[in-house]
Amino acid sequence: MNRCVQKIALVLALAAPAAAAAQDKMTLKEAAELLLGNSQQIQMAQESAAGAEFKIKESKSLYWPQVNIGGSYTRMSLFSEMTMSFMGQTYNFKFGLPNNYNFQASVVEQVFNWGRTARMIDLNTAGWDLAQDGILMAKHMLSYQVVPFFYGTLFFREAIKVLDENLKNFETKLDIMTQRYQAGLASSFDMNLIQVQISALRGQKLDFENNILKFRIAYNAMTGRPETASFEPDGLLALEPAAFDEAALVQEALANRVEFRQIEHQVKLGQATLGMARTADKPTLNAVFNYQFRNGFMPDMTKIKGNWTATLSVAYPVFDGRRTAAQVAQAESSLKAVEMKKTDQERTVTMEIQSALADLKTAELKLEIEKVKIKQAEDALRIAEERYRNGLLSATDLIDAQNALESARLNALQLIYSHTLSRYNLFRSCGRKI
Repeated sequence: MNRCVQKIALVLALAAPAAAAAQDKMTLKEAAELLLGNSQQIQMAQESAAGAEFKIKESKSLYWPQVNIGGSYTRMSLFSEMTMSFMGQTYNFKFGLPNNYNFQASVVEQVFNWGRTARMIDLNTAGWDLAQDGILMAKHMLSYQVVPFFYGTLFFREAIKVLDENLKNFETKLDIMTQRYQAGLASSFDMNLIQVQISALRGQKLDFENNILKFRIAYNAMTGRPETASFEPDGLLALEPAAFDEAALVQEALANRVEFRQIEHQVKLGQATLGMARTADKPTLNAVFNYQFRNGFMPDMTKIKGNWTATLSVAYPVFDGRRTAAQVAQAESSLKAVEMKKTDQERTVTMEIQSALADLKTAELKLEIEKVKIKQAEDALRIAEERYRNGLLSATDLIDAQNALESARLNALQLIYSHTLSRYNLFRSCGRKI
């Protein structure tokens, strides 16, 4: 029974690393979501949106009366007095007190301000909309920053497989070369050539492994994870032929790109700013009510009494040096510039989509050429190996044939990687989410 338990424990212990590795793998969507969940840039954009929301609440407070409570104490060293005699009696009149007390409550309400409060709310609401657009834009751009790390890691791993296969072939050739050298059929120079190639391939492999390490470090830094946390992309580096309709992609971009939503909100912001500017020289009607307790009222000036005042005031700016006219003209100019921006943005998006489609098509055509080169390099290597065995080819030519095949395979992988990046660049231009 104990042996059975020990076997089960051993199996579980051996399976644990494999299970952990499987759990560490993540799809592109999972990698992007992890980045968005931990990004400080997103958090800063969210804080900006929260501040913009509080700004709306601040502007709405102008609809409510403003209530203030205050008080004061004043000590006077000198005040007016008058002595007066009447019917044989002397009267002393004081027109002030040494100790003066005043406690006051005031209510101020803007009865009418030519719609300035409503336009202020519209202005701050447009600012909040733009802050929300900033969050969406940050999420969109950040999510696509994961793509080079994700597929770059897959690319270099596939490239390492090509190098490993080439290393294995050269090591086999080195074994054969060693046997031929010992039999007096090959020179030490030929052996050294192959050993140099093996060393070069190992150095190239170290560079590729270092690039994978850099991708992991960069991704972990962006997500706020520990530097040593694993980054295991769960995907395939494969060519997906592009069959897209340019007109449909442009319409998709016009509907989904955050930039066009930003322009709409910028137009609303400009309209609210223009409305605010037009109210600068309009009248304002305020109502003020005060209630206070203070001393100093005759005849008993030491007694604290309550009293109130109510005021209705109107202010009408008659002349402001044409400041309002200048502000209105400036707001109108800014609004026209924003409205013109939409046409320019449409042109930019169309160009981005056309460029991405051209990159995709070029990569596909070049990959077809590279496939032919791989087939030719395989045939050339097979012929070179046969001729070398028959003593009709030098070791240098054999190494060149082997390297030509490796180069063609790596070029094909590079084209697939470039095609993948171009495809996601196209999706980004269309406003698609990962």
